[in-house]
Amino acid sequence: MMAIWQALAGLGLFLFGMRQLELALKMMAGHKFNQFIVKSTNQPYRSVSTGIVATAMVQSSSLVGLITLAFVGTGIMPLVNGVGVVLGSNLGTTVTGWMVATLGFKLDMSVLVYPLMAAGGLGYGLLKGRLKAVSLAVLALALLLFGLDLMKDSFSAFSDQLQLDVLQGYPLIVYLLFGVVITALIQSSSVMMALALAAIHVDMLTLPAAAALVIGADLGTTSTVLLGSLQGTAPKRRLALAHVIFNLVVDVLAFMSIGMILTTLQLLSIHDPLFGLVAFHSIFNLVGLLVFLPFIGPYSHWLERVIKTQKQDHGLGYINVVPPTITEAGLQALTLETKRLISLVLVFNMRLLNLKNERIKSNDLPEAFRHLDNTEFYAKLKGLEGEIINYALSVQKFSQVKNDKSFQADNLSGQIDGCMQSIRAAIYAAKSIKDISQNIQQFEVHSKPEIQQRYSEIIRSADENYQKLLNLMSVDDAIVTEELFSLKEAVNQSRRQFRHQIHQHMSGHELDSAELSTLLNVNMEVYNSQSALIKALFKIGSS
Repeated sequence: MMAIWQALAGLGLFLFGMRQLELALKMMAGHKFNQFIVKSTNQPYRSVSTGIVATAMVQSSSLVGLITLAFVGTGIMPLVNGVGVVLGSNLGTTVTGWMVATLGFKLDMSVLVYPLMAAGGLGYGLLKGRLKAVSLAVLALALLLFGLDLMKDSFSAFSDQLQLDVLQGYPLIVYLLFGVVITALIQSSSVMMALALAAIHVDMLTLPAAAALVIGADLGTTSTVLLGSLQGTAPKRRLALAHVIFNLVVDVLAFMSIGMILTTLQLLSIHDPLFGLVAFHSIFNLVGLLVFLPFIGPYSHWLERVIKTQKQDHGLGYINVVPPTITEAGLQALTLETKRLISLVLVFNMRLLNLKNERIKSNDLPEAFRHLDNTEFYAKLKGLEGEIINYALSVQKFSQVKNDKSFQADNLSGQIDGCMQSIRAAIYAAKSIKDISQNIQQFEVHSKPEIQQRYSEIIRSADENYQKLLNLMSVDDAIVTEELFSLKEAVNQSRRQFRHQIHQHMSGHELDSAELSTLLNVNMEVYNSQSALIKALFKIGSS
């Protein structure tokens, strides 16, 4: 029972580490970093070479595949580059077999877990900016390795008790299937290679049987990348499929050619069965790589056609159930959907500013917006913006086609235009806060009391204004218009007063000018966001 919980704990850490690695890569992905990754893999031979060298260095095709999966999933590395890397990793992993056969040595990646976890955890807790992102990537890598190690250990008793001699007398296909299953369980083709070499060494297996076992291990190792692509984006699933198909084709051909390849090795005077097995492993992976190399581009394009990017659910609430052909109902649905978008932007902004309110609990959010991080939430808002605007244009088009007399043309056009202006203003309000999210995080943990105090003034004022905006969402339009004018003037007055105070500090050199300048920028963006929300409410109320 304990082994089952250990396996599940390992799986949980593995998936969590994968998620954190992607987040870290997004944080690190500046223009130069992206450019370096793309350029270093921008040709098939470069991406393949990167996969070979990286896997030979870290002794784990699974780890290289997972990191590549993260790069492709975050959009840093194009799919075609990622395909080259994972195909190259198949050849790179054969180095482990040569090391085991020649030195009797296998590098245990688990020894890196604690140093990586210590460095990543401490760095993430103590450092800031890009170094914080790098630390998160290191910590995520440690969690990945730790999760894999837990899964391996949970099956260690199983693998330790493997008696390969029980397979004697069975056809080679049984050895292949055995290699697939056991490697998928223990998450390491290197372990299976070591077992096969040990079995050959004591004459427990014939060379053809060991070769079939290694082919199965080669196919079974694709389970790691498949596992990493669970619940992933379309690019991640494409890369996982690319890995599986490549290994499946190459391994089937290798299995059909076992006799021919082993005979060729005999003719090359490789008589030692240990070296014969690792040479067999390297040869069929090399041949497979050379066959696929010219077709990496078309192969990637085919994968993009097979696994299409699904249309996102942007969490629509009204316009998805009312056809735009019905003018009156369509306009009402458009107005309600626009108000709903404004409410979601209020939630988003208050989350980024760490403002508390009972009305913005996760359980009160639409299903499509629950449990999203801030980046995903903003992307969902942008998608919702596009859907609503397209619907608004459709309502306008169908009303013109029908020459609808139940609405005056100018009145209808004015209401639709008001909704679209309101939508744009609301998204601008969200963008203004998103753009200063890093500054917000920095000020949340800033050590200087004076900076903390000034930042708290901005947040306190914003909190009061957001509460007022939330209250105005359900008030009669006539009252809202009057209240919005008053609120806009109050927000503007607050901005001017804060700016005046900061300018005084800058002239008196009381605090670091760069920090004060950042405070001014934060104050301006918070003001811009509030003004845009006020405009959004005003436009939807007057349309």
